[in-house]
Amino acid sequence: MKLLESTWSDAVSNDPKHRPQVMDWPSTTVRKEWCRRPQEAHVVDGKKIRRMSVAEIAAIQGFPENWVMVEGTTESERIAVLGNAVPPALSIVLSHLLQDNIVFQNNTLIEICAGIGGLSSGFDYLQPIAKIELWDVAAKILRTDKPWPAECVVEGYAQDFNYSEYRGRVGLLCGGPPCQPWSMSGHKKGAEDPRDVMGFTPVAIAECEPEVFLFENVPGLLLNKEHQAYVADLFDRMSKPKEGLKYGLAVKIVNAADYGVPQVRRRVIMLGIKGKSNAYANKILKKIDKLATHHDPSKPAIDKSPWVTLRQAFEGIPVTEPWHQWKATEETLKRLEIDYSDEDFDDYNS
Repeated sequence: MKLLESTWSDAVSNDPKHRPQVMDWPSTTVRKEWCRRPQEAHVVDGKKIRRMSVAEIAAIQGFPENWVMVEGTTESERIAVLGNAVPPALSIVLSHLLQDNIVFQNNTLIEICAGIGGLSSGFDYLQPIAKIELWDVAAKILRTDKPWPAECVVEGYAQDFNYSEYRGRVGLLCGGPPCQPWSMSGHKKGAEDPRDVMGFTPVAIAECEPEVFLFENVPGLLLNKEHQAYVADLFDRMSKPKEGLKYGLAVKIVNAADYGVPQVRRRVIMLGIKGKSNAYANKILKKIDKLATHHDPSKPAIDKSPWVTLRQAFEGIPVTEPWHQWKATEETLKRLEIDYSDEDFDDYNS
């Protein structure tokens, strides 16, 4: 607490890198960089401002706090892994979508770049063969008190795993390869970025031949014109990873806020179905629109609730961080006039 008081200042609250959230609106995209204190992860309520707690950041993502409260991890590490995660609510929607439209012959899954297991968390009807994660902190959290066997967690590079050992026995291959190579706020190196695992996914598909693959990434993968040739080649290799093996491929941008997540988080979903056409895969993925339960309150909608706000998400969570009077400059107020309808905005914060 003393550290917080000593680092807080009006200069911090007006730092251009500082983007406080608003209690009566969903959060912008939770990011790994929220672990940087004191600039990141603040919330504003009227003229008051404070840091958010790990419990509150977990709530924005849709995880129970104890999901990341693992002995031997720091507060910053817990926030960072939450920033890298897929909200479980979105995973549940995707799992229901596949369960209702696809009959799996193999009730198994392999997850690459697993993070803390957000993308696969909703697929409780599939048994994990492996959850592969390079970051030791995330791997430790994956192994601790989770609804899957700790021994299925593989700590290491996704490229080093022996997928061919499970050929013909994988129902779902899924994952959220690092988004930094494609983020419009980053260096935009794409395929030339050493963190690019997306380019490896067709190899993993070819080796284990899953019935279905499901990958998640930022909209910059599609919106950045500099990488259009790479993306076209990637999708072609996903569809035809090797001779005699074909997948129907569908790609769609979804917003987690539309599914009850208190966060404007747009992501690209890539769905591939073995032996089917692109039209077939698109028909299934488009059904996700009908599963939306919430809507942008600035736009009309029928039979849907407004996006969940932070005030609603934080209900029942004890406030552990002190409030400060917020002396925002006019420049800061102008800078925080955010247009949430801009598809590029969420990618900018990824």
